[in-house]
Amino acid sequence: MNIDPRIAQNIVDNLKDVLHYDINFFDTKGIMTASTDSSRIGTYHDAACKAAGSGVTIMVDQDRPYQGARDGVNVPVLFNDSVVAVIGITGPLDEVGSLGRIIEKMTEILLRANMEQITRFNRRIMTGNLVNLLTMEHKDDGLMEALSMTLDVDLARPRSALIGFAPGVRLERLDQDNLYDRLCSICLSFDAPLFAVGPRDFRIFIHDLPSGTLKEFAQALQTGLGEAVGSDVLLGMGRVMSHPQEYWRSYDQACTVVHWTCFAGMTGVHRYDDLDGGLIIPALPPALAEEFVQHVFAGMKEERIDWFAEIFHAYTKHNGSITHAAQELFIHKNTMQNRLDALAKETGYNPRSLKDYPVLEAAFAIREYRAFERNMNQE
Repeated sequence: MNIDPRIAQNIVDNLKDVLHYDINFFDTKGIMTASTDSSRIGTYHDAACKAAGSGVTIMVDQDRPYQGARDGVNVPVLFNDSVVAVIGITGPLDEVGSLGRIIEKMTEILLRANMEQITRFNRRIMTGNLVNLLTMEHKDDGLMEALSMTLDVDLARPRSALIGFAPGVRLERLDQDNLYDRLCSICLSFDAPLFAVGPRDFRIFIHDLPSGTLKEFAQALQTGLGEAVGSDVLLGMGRVMSHPQEYWRSYDQACTVVHWTCFAGMTGVHRYDDLDGGLIIPALPPALAEEFVQHVFAGMKEERIDWFAEIFHAYTKHNGSITHAAQELFIHKNTMQNRLDALAKETGYNPRSLKDYPVLEAAFAIREYRAFERNMNQE
C-alpha cells in the first residue's frame, strides 16, 4: 500500500504541531516521502527500512548509527495489520525515545482518518459517475455494471428520477462538499443511495416509497437543500422505470417538471403525470415552436406582442370579464374592448371566440416558455 506524499505531509505537519520535533515519514523501502525538514525528503534511511522489514521500533544514536539516519526513533505504522510506512521523530533519545508509542498511535489514527476520507471521496465520485450514466440514453453498459457492483447498488429495482432545482442558482459555484454532505445525509436516511450534485440540479434515483415516506423525503430535501443553497428548491419527479436502461426517461421527465414548474411560478413537489400544458409545450421541437409563434403573430414586433400578452393574460385571469380585466390594467372597459379587437384584427384570432382562444393561449404560452428556456441556458 503506497501512501500519497500529500497525506504523509499532512500527517507529519499535524504531529509536529503537537510534539514540536521534526517528524519524518518513510515508505516501506526506507525512502523519506514527507518531513517537517523538507531538505531530507527523498533520502534513504536505513533505520526506517529495517523498522519496516522487522515490524519493530528502531532507535538511532551514536551507539546505534544507521545510514542516512539522525538520532531519534523510527516506528513501523500498521494499517489493516500490515506495515505500510514508518514514522520517525528526530531528537535526542532521552527526549524522544518515550514518544515512540505516541507517534505510532497518532499516525495510525491520522492515516486511518485520511484513508476513510479518500474512501468516501472515491465513493462519492463513483456514485456521481453512475448517476450521470443513468441520466443518459446512450451509455457504457460495462462501466455502469462495474460501478453498480463496486458500490453494491442493485439496479434491478424499479426507480424514478427526482430532481431538485433552485431557480437562478448555479450549484457548481457553491461549496460542493457542503452540498454533497447535505444531500448524502438526507438520501441515506431514506435508503436512497443513488444521488449526485450536478452543475445546476440535484439528481436522485429513488425506489418505490410509500406516499407518506415520499412526502417526508421531499420535505427533508426541500428544507435541507434549501438551507444549503440559500433558496427555495423545486422538486420534480419522473415516472417509475423498471429497468436501468430506461432510467434516463424518468430523468428527462423530472427535468421537464422542474423547468415547467419554475416557468409557471409553482412551488413544492410535482410529478410528471400531474402536468397539463407542461406535457406538451416543453416537448415541442424548437423549430416547430418558433414556426407556430411566427404563424400566429405574423411578424409582429416583440414590443407589440408583449403589449398584447398583458391584455390577453388579464382577460384570461378574469375568465373573459372585460370589466374586471380593465380594472386590473387601470383602463376603461371600452379601451379593453378596443385592445381585444386590435388583437383579433392583427392576428386573425379572436380571443372571445371559443375556436380561436386556444390558439392564442398556446401561442403566448409557447413564446413565453421559449424565452424562459433561452434565459435558463444563458445563466
